[in-house]
Amino acid sequence: MNPRREDMRQQMFVLAVLLNMFVLSTADNDTVYSGLLTPGCVQHYHRIYVTKQVPARNYMYYHEVLAGQQLESDVIKSVDFRWRIVGGTKIPIEDAPYQVLHGKYCGAALIAPEWVITAAHCNPKETHVYAGSTHRSKTKGYLICAHFLHPLWNITSKIHSHDFDYQLVLLETPIPVNSFSRPIAIGTVADIQPGVMVSISGWGHLAYKKSKMQDLLQRIYVPIIGSDVCKAIAHESYNALTPRMFCAGYIDGSKDSCQGDSGGPVVANGKLIGLVSFGIGCATPNKPGVYANVPYVRQWIRKITGLPL
Repeated sequence: MNPRREDMRQQMFVLAVLLNMFVLSTADNDTVYSGLLTPGCVQHYHRIYVTKQVPARNYMYYHEVLAGQQLESDVIKSVDFRWRIVGGTKIPIEDAPYQVLHGKYCGAALIAPEWVITAAHCNPKETHVYAGSTHRSKTKGYLICAHFLHPLWNITSKIHSHDFDYQLVLLETPIPVNSFSRPIAIGTVADIQPGVMVSISGWGHLAYKKSKMQDLLQRIYVPIIGSDVCKAIAHESYNALTPRMFCAGYIDGSKDSCQGDSGGPVVANGKLIGLVSFGIGCATPNKPGVYANVPYVRQWIRKITGLPL
């Protein structure tokens, strides 16, 4: 028998066993779309689900880098407020290093070198996450090992079609941490208060169904709108908002996120509190954007990633 062929068979057997462990360990109410059998992915699966080892964090979160500097909320007063992300203020990736792309048509946030969070409604069959550049066209691709959709995504669609709009993505190769790509910590539910100014970034369209994805990263600042105010808006999508959602924007429609920004980060005081989920058009008067409440599902994120969040 060919020794090399036998070694390959043994390696494939080990890979299959580890992947089976991975599938079994995620079967309990944790929806997973797919898993890859590359050596790097199997190492991640084995560490997370078998040995349950958590590597020591040897990098700084975005808000820690901002320590000693003015936080976002303090800078807002001097920001040039223009029209939404769709035609808004262009920024370098260094100003939002946690911003990545899930595929080329959805935003996402880097929460650890090998973990990304985005919206569940973003394509769970994408093969790469892209990061590290202000220019969408110059971002570097990182292979995706697996997509984890929240187990209640779509199950509660009778209540609201965008409830539990969360998706975690495991990467084969960790994204290097530097000034162009840096994980962001998750905030708390208490951070989501009416009137709090949040930043939303992305490479999305400039106008609803009249534009295309942009090459330069853009950002807006908008205030969180109280749930009572948002639920009172005359539209069924707002009337049925759940605790997994919050509204942000201006009632006059002057600033908003748009197509292609889905899954992108909503940030307050340097921490992630939301993901772009849905809206009625883009920057439509009396139709503010609705965002997935990330801190609300902290325990689910901990369970999937094993991260000490």
